[in-house]
Amino acid sequence: MSQLMSTLVEQDDYLSALESAPDDLLCFIGSTGAAIMVDGKATLVGSTPDQETVLALAQWFASGTSGVYATDALSQAWPRASRHTDTASGILTVPISQIFRNYVIWFRPETTCPITWAGEPVKRVSSQDGSVVPRKDFAPWLETVRNRSLRWYPVELEIAGEFRLGMLNIVLRRAEELAELANELRRANKELEAFSYSVSHDFRAPLRLSPLLRESEGEKLYERSKRFLDDMLESARFAGVLVDDLLTFSQMGRAALRPVSVDLNQLVKSVAQEFGAETANRKVEWLIPELSSVTGDPVFLQIALRNLFSNAVKYTRTRESAKIELSVNSTFDEYIVSVRDNSVGFNMKYVNKLFGVFQRLHRAEEFDGTGIGLANVRRIIERHDGRTWAEGGEGEGAAFHFSLPKVFRVESASTQNTAAMRRKPGPPSSSS
Repeated sequence: MSQLMSTLVEQDDYLSALESAPDDLLCFIGSTGAAIMVDGKATLVGSTPDQETVLALAQWFASGTSGVYATDALSQAWPRASRHTDTASGILTVPISQIFRNYVIWFRPETTCPITWAGEPVKRVSSQDGSVVPRKDFAPWLETVRNRSLRWYPVELEIAGEFRLGMLNIVLRRAEELAELANELRRANKELEAFSYSVSHDFRAPLRLSPLLRESEGEKLYERSKRFLDDMLESARFAGVLVDDLLTFSQMGRAALRPVSVDLNQLVKSVAQEFGAETANRKVEWLIPELSSVTGDPVFLQIALRNLFSNAVKYTRTRESAKIELSVNSTFDEYIVSVRDNSVGFNMKYVNKLFGVFQRLHRAEEFDGTGIGLANVRRIIERHDGRTWAEGGEGEGAAFHFSLPKVFRVESASTQNTAAMRRKPGPPSSSS
């Protein structure tokens, strides 16, 4: 165990540390398989049941057990395990968090064990008149015991308890480090916000003079000078929008989340209505089925959907008939929200740039925008512990997806800030 613990201490991410030492993880407790449960995700090592079964097993732990749990006959306590005796007749479970449902689970397969009895236990001998007489036949009788693993010895349970204490100490130390980092980030964000507002104010002051110049001197200017003035006014308008978007992006990472049950039908309907004036003279088909409810901050989710709808409306502008479709699919532990359209699309070669700040895949002359909308979507969804990604093709439309966990975990400020720094954004394999 000392070798495994030293590996955990040396690495920042204990999940990666446990994954990097599979032999140590299995050998020190004498098992053939293990599962590492972190934030509702299962990482499997060696011979184990399938992922869905392991997740269900973890839910069973959370609802009915506490502390270190061990059994060599799991199917007696949890009947579903009877279908997995080849990998999980016995288990040893160690919780590694006092708050979240994080576990390390070790598995042992079935080991058939013969037991020799002095006569068949259920055998009875009756006399001719029907009365029971004492047994006279004590010939050895062999019984095969099934659905059991090798038992867990007291010394192994003691080691598991020491492992849990070590893990809790590591997690506590990491939490203290993250809290310190979060304090530094908060101070930096406050300074950045004050600087942003100062720049915004100073930047807007001279821009306000441009319309005044046109009103007072417009009639006296030559056509060429008027074009220059028009370009300056358009640049001023764009600069104002850009400053507003930057301030919004800055605030997305700091405002507290207030998760509640959100009726997507009502939310999507209100967002779609916002584009009525913009699409009044266009042929736009909205395909929105009956949607389920999700858990999240309704204000933030409204902003995310508004940005995705805005993109769909903008990039279908060149289509004779635009089609915008929203759907929600359910998996074991999350909802997948998708917005599809028949827009001009994009080259998948550049998909990793889509959700970055100021990243644009089309020329400003073709489609206006500041390049911050999708970055806001990613930041909002990351705050919800979800993922964002996109699919598309040039001239073939685009699809933008984001996930929301079914069980919402309210993160502390320190966890939110550092998780956003370290989290891999992807879904499948493409982190857009």
